[in-house]
Amino acid sequence: MKRWIAALGWLTIGGTALAQTDVTEAARAYREAHEAAILQETLDLLRLPNDAANREDILVNARHVVGLLEARGIDAQILEAGDASPAVYGALDVPGATRTLLLYIHYDGQPVEPENWASDPYDPVIRAGRLEDGAAILDNPLAGEIDPDWRIYARSSSDDKSPLIAILTAIDALRASGQGPNVNLRFFLEGEEEAGSPYLRELLEAHRNLLDADLWLIADGPIDTRGDPRVMLGVRGVTSMQITIHGAERVLHSGHYGNVAPNPAARLARLIASMRDDTGRVLINGFYDDVSPISEAARRYIEEGAFDEASLLSEPGIARTEWGPDAPYGEAVMVPALNILGLDAGTVGPGTRNAVPERASAAIGFRIVPGMSLERLREQVTAHIETQGYVILDREPTGAERLEHPMIAQIRWSSAGYSAASTDAEHPLIGHLIGLVDAASARPVRVVPLLGGSLPLAPIQDVTGTPFAIVPIVNPDNSQHASNENLRIGNLWDGIELYAQILADDWEDS
Repeated sequence: MKRWIAALGWLTIGGTALAQTDVTEAARAYREAHEAAILQETLDLLRLPNDAANREDILVNARHVVGLLEARGIDAQILEAGDASPAVYGALDVPGATRTLLLYIHYDGQPVEPENWASDPYDPVIRAGRLEDGAAILDNPLAGEIDPDWRIYARSSSDDKSPLIAILTAIDALRASGQGPNVNLRFFLEGEEEAGSPYLRELLEAHRNLLDADLWLIADGPIDTRGDPRVMLGVRGVTSMQITIHGAERVLHSGHYGNVAPNPAARLARLIASMRDDTGRVLINGFYDDVSPISEAARRYIEEGAFDEASLLSEPGIARTEWGPDAPYGEAVMVPALNILGLDAGTVGPGTRNAVPERASAAIGFRIVPGMSLERLREQVTAHIETQGYVILDREPTGAERLEHPMIAQIRWSSAGYSAASTDAEHPLIGHLIGLVDAASARPVRVVPLLGGSLPLAPIQDVTGTPFAIVPIVNPDNSQHASNENLRIGNLWDGIELYAQILADDWEDS
């Protein structure tokens, strides 16, 4: 899917035609001359513990990030609002530039369980390949030639600190070659994304005057599993609930009380079955009312290979999508989903008792698509449970309530979560970006209309009204959120070249 810009092979900068290969070669030459320094800067950033739940550690990271920006002459400051963890803001104005890009990255990370890591998650190491293949830790990897297939192992090596280094190095490379940047830059670097961005909207609203831009570029997530670059135009929203079905006040003998005491496990199973059918279609009244049909543009991108369909099914051992025997992966993740995340009732295995449990619980997650409202979703789910005959509480029932109501459900909605967000695939800036990404790689760009996963982009879209796109750089097998998170060094190198192409363009034709 090579675009016109690739065919012409040039970028327009300040009215002057600049060969596409010149930017790539300049970025590559700069990187080759500074590889050890680039990796050292990366390792120094990764050494800072960044559990999103630890505000003091996040503040230490924020100060370090401010220093990285200021070292490039970027005006930087820490942004705060209420109980939010600090964010970092940066601004770089380019004389003559008419367009402004805002770059979003988060520098916080998931919590770690050090005992499950092969090395200290906050003492980054470089291995001569993948840990799964037995690759050893290198003693002095920065002293000589660096292999692009080496990997850095550390928390947030891929999610999401390395894209910041790639972008800053791209700026260094463009300046060293006199080729840019040629667009105004703004940075919004979040410190609580891995905690669900609970205060992101508050931060954005408090500092709205700083956030004017033509396009937000989100540097998060992996490239395509086939090794191709990706541009992602939307994400599903997410929320979850815990539901507990109550029975008797205590566990009861199944002989004395079978057919007498309500069986919470059986009732929970029936309730779940009333919510979704065997194909995953949700049976809750009104659930799909606000869902728009999949657009022709989205279908076209899916047909053109937005997703690595075969691998996404075969690798985890899936015979076909639950949504239907003929439904492609891309279509299945473009509709909302009700997922059973966990069940808890009684005992199983050798410890099974002949007893009726006193309660049964389920964790239920929802992935929603653009147009759907979290508030309306919660109202629909609550109404459905009530129509099944349940009295709904937000706490444990009292003894009197157990005697009065034969069917009791306790519900607790998660305080985290956010709506879906998407950008119009026909927006001229999006077409321009796709062309730049496509031209920057020998491999085809994969345009993803809606990612199955979730990112907190709805608050950004709601507060700023600015289109966005996700342009990732890290390897797909990076183990993000898990133990032994890693970054393939070659992906960092490719990311420098990719962002150099984006920042070298002046975007005046878009």
